[in-house]
Amino acid sequence: MVTGAGGPAGIGVTRSLKVAGHEIIGTDYDKWALNFAETKIKHLVPHASDPHYITILNELIEAYKVDFLHAQPDPEVAVVSEARYVLKAITMLPRIETVAVCQDKMMTNRRLLGTGVPVPKTVNILGNDLSDAANLLGPEFWVRDRRGAAGRGAWHVLPSRHCEAAAWIASNNGWHTFIASEYLPGACVTWQSVWCDGALVCAQSRERLEWAMANRSPAGVTGVTGVARTISRSDVAEIGEACVRALDHKPNGIYGVDMKEDHRGTPRVTEVNIGRFFTTIEFFTQMGLNMPDLYVRAGMGLRWKEPEKLPDDWYWIRSMDSLPRLVMG
Repeated sequence: MVTGAGGPAGIGVTRSLKVAGHEIIGTDYDKWALNFAETKIKHLVPHASDPHYITILNELIEAYKVDFLHAQPDPEVAVVSEARYVLKAITMLPRIETVAVCQDKMMTNRRLLGTGVPVPKTVNILGNDLSDAANLLGPEFWVRDRRGAAGRGAWHVLPSRHCEAAAWIASNNGWHTFIASEYLPGACVTWQSVWCDGALVCAQSRERLEWAMANRSPAGVTGVTGVARTISRSDVAEIGEACVRALDHKPNGIYGVDMKEDHRGTPRVTEVNIGRFFTTIEFFTQMGLNMPDLYVRAGMGLRWKEPEKLPDDWYWIRSMDSLPRLVMG
């Protein structure tokens, strides 16, 4: 069973699992999004915040004899993580504490400080102005919500334009939920990985070249990758693995380590997407690295073939209302 099956990431996960021959049931709390779920069986469920959410999942698990449950959206990852021991299907998740830490960008930053993993300078925005952030970070920096996906609350704060940023934070009720981080001008890279009981099952890096529909966001960040390419960088892989091991002594499940290069080209960890795949996971599947299949197999205790590293400079291009395109560079 895949939750959030009608969203972009859920669709990528289900396509990957179908390629590997898995039978899939899709759920979604959005009745319109559910129409996009690419599963033969699909069910509308309540939002993860509903007190009956887990009960309904268990009813579906029993009705369809579900072996394995993958929760894709962050809110569902959080609830399923807490309820893993009462669910009637196998899950493959990091520790409950690790999920909670990684779903809070400030907590992630603080947990990584002093571990040797490079992270941007970051501060909570607790007052009603940006003076503390500017004193620590300089006149140019980023603000965003400490929780949530898809670039939630992101705003590029420019010198002499702090009033605009303050208005943006106020309009999002963010004075006590937003964080500010140093401006990182370099490449945006992700190290996606799957772990099983402390062992690394597979990992692959990509660079995000463009955000989809970036001109529709005031910060130019949508959280939806428009163009990505495969990369092989030892520094990205080393930082990604060190980050995961610093957060969890026995990693288990999915860890997507997002990084942005500083002025010297050093990748710094900006967040860790925990327990779920990024929206373009089908990119790797079409190239022969089916991470969702490996993840399910590892979680079920099944055998899997050792994956090969993907070649560099293959591009995944996405656009609204069009199927993605895999292009060789």
